[in-house]
Amino acid sequence: MRLMVLPKSIQNAIEALLGSAGESDPALLRAVFERTRSGVGEIPHFELRELVERIHSRPWTVSDEDFNRLRQAGYSEDQIFELTLVAATGAGVRRFEAGLRALEAAGAEETRSPASGQSVEYLEE
Repeated sequence: MRLMVLPKSIQNAIEALLGSAGESDPALLRAVFERTRSGVGEIPHFELRELVERIHSRPWTVSDEDFNRLRQAGYSEDQIFELTLVAATGAGVRRFEAGLRALEAAGAEETRSPASGQSVEYLEE
């Protein structure tokens, strides 16, 4: 999957989120973000990996049980919040980039109608 150039305001928000001092290891925050943004990288702990995969591919299945497992594994409330926020942000950026790629593809598919000489735009279903 090709990563898109993001608007500066989104880039700044991501850097602020990943660069802020918090309870979580910055390397772990970046790994979680990249996993949900691009599907690349490994998440070291099973309980966290399970939550990140849910947020990445099926966020509607996240439940209180996921957070309880993280608490039982020793994660603090602040860490759970930070990691969940970073995972959701990465997944949101992935979906935003998919929209940008679709718009780019639609622009590339714009053709001129030979009969009318008018511009015609279409998307394949």
